[in-house]
Amino acid sequence: MSVKFLKEKILSRRVKTVEQPKRKAYIVFEDFMQLPVYFYHTIGLSPYEMRGSKKPGIGFHILFLIHMVNANFVLAMEITFVVVSFRHNENFIESCMVMSYIGFVIVGELKIVTVLLQRQKLTNLVRQMESVFPAARQKEQEEYDVKRYLQRCLRYTKGFGGLYVILILTYNVFAIFTYLLQKWILHSPHAKQSLPYTPIAPWEWRDNWTYYPTYFSQTLAGMTVTWGHIAADLMIFAVAIQVIMHFDHLTKSLTEFTVRAQSEVNGADKDLKELQALIGYHNKILGLTGVMNEVFGFALLLNFMAQSALVCFVGFQMSLGISPELQAKLFLFLLSANSEIYLICKFSQMLIDASGSISFAVYDMNWSQADSRFRKMLIVLAMRAQKPVCLTATVFLDISIETMSIFLRMSYKFFCAIRTMYQ
Repeated sequence: MSVKFLKEKILSRRVKTVEQPKRKAYIVFEDFMQLPVYFYHTIGLSPYEMRGSKKPGIGFHILFLIHMVNANFVLAMEITFVVVSFRHNENFIESCMVMSYIGFVIVGELKIVTVLLQRQKLTNLVRQMESVFPAARQKEQEEYDVKRYLQRCLRYTKGFGGLYVILILTYNVFAIFTYLLQKWILHSPHAKQSLPYTPIAPWEWRDNWTYYPTYFSQTLAGMTVTWGHIAADLMIFAVAIQVIMHFDHLTKSLTEFTVRAQSEVNGADKDLKELQALIGYHNKILGLTGVMNEVFGFALLLNFMAQSALVCFVGFQMSLGISPELQAKLFLFLLSANSEIYLICKFSQMLIDASGSISFAVYDMNWSQADSRFRKMLIVLAMRAQKPVCLTATVFLDISIETMSIFLRMSYKFFCAIRTMYQ
């Protein structure tokens, strides 16, 4: 009886092993988009229509509505505080800090609204990206080196996302942590309740139970606009790194192109056919960049306008001799804003370099042995590749690594102007 029991147990283990889901062997498009989609889903927003997934239910839409109503409620309280403070000529430093929060909230909400308005275009972009994504075959994914590009994408997105998560957790937890530390650990009689973003609310929240729901409302609003703020940037990074991957693959294909015009029968025709396929591939990539800039151009413009003012205000507050705790919080805010602009400029410069390398790859080909028709087509390809592809903030700004220096100079000029007015 015991032997029979052992046999059945071993057999059941084998069956369980067979029934376990196989680990995904190949990288798919969604692997690049997992982090921005996750942040959007936490606030009840689906940025684009996903293949094979059900439409969001009513609960998903209610979650989004709760997030947005609460965020706008807190925004209204912040604006009220600033107006009252300036009207009575008091709380100048705190008002400047709240004005920084107001700018951050408005940019975050505008980015969310932009995704809602551009949802169909974003879905079309995703479909086009999926159509050119390397197939789930080992040879093709190795040719594109998809794994390396995914690792680069996750390194940038997780690092940037992690920085903003640390930022929002610091701002959300700092006030209540200080209060609880003074009250329950240090037993200080001077422990005071404070809110993370604005001290104004429609009710009296001090020294009663409404303090905690009011505090939660403001922390939830901070998370809402932060997730909406960074999710758009993470999606730009994920799309840009894939476009770079395609440009690099095209450059590699051109560099390794073997001209057969003089070595094979009908070699010239074969060369033309293969080159036409590569030119068609290049056209698809250029089409992707056009749609990408159309979808994300306004979000990029918001980044540069808002972060320039934000860096200016935060730098001004840090120069006023505030407490070390506030200095640390503001430094983290300043670091996050500058990191965001730097990464956008870096990705755009990577796009410029990757798209420009195609013209060099054309020049390095053994074109002297090719058919005359082949050489003429190469000239057209090289001329088209000489026009750099980059991220554009609508029609106002073509972004590159030089834009970072322009951004810093502009922020410094604003800082000097406000500092002079204050003195």
